[in-house]
Amino acid sequence: MQTTDPKKNNFGDILAAWEKTDSAKKVRPEPRDEEYETQQHSVGAKKLPVDGTLDLHGLTAAEAESKLGSFFAKARKAGWKKVLIIHGKGIHSKEEPVLKNVVMEFIKSSPIAGSHGIPGAAEGGSGAVWVAIKK
Repeated sequence: MQTTDPKKNNFGDILAAWEKTDSAKKVRPEPRDEEYETQQHSVGAKKLPVDGTLDLHGLTAAEAESKLGSFFAKARKAGWKKVLIIHGKGIHSKEEPVLKNVVMEFIKSSPIAGSHGIPGAAEGGSGAVWVAIKK
């Protein structure tokens, strides 16, 4: 039986009880995807302003690939330094987040895409990726 006297509760018991509450779920940060964030990206690229945004919500994988190709070509031609790709979190995907996987494969194979990472929550968090554009 758990006591209600705070002097008799240890921190482990208190933490375990708190983690079962809705409050714990609201303040817990989103998990970071280490493969998703390049370790070699410079602090400079991370702090650059976003020059253009592409929202892929609602597209099929094939449509997303096509849009990515033309968007990155446009970005390079315009001299943009950093773009934001919004792919969503994949909550409607049956298994894996389809659009996130398409975006990551494109970034890995594109000679235009440079360093990349997950933006802050206000810019989309794990449902988006920022990408530096190579010259």
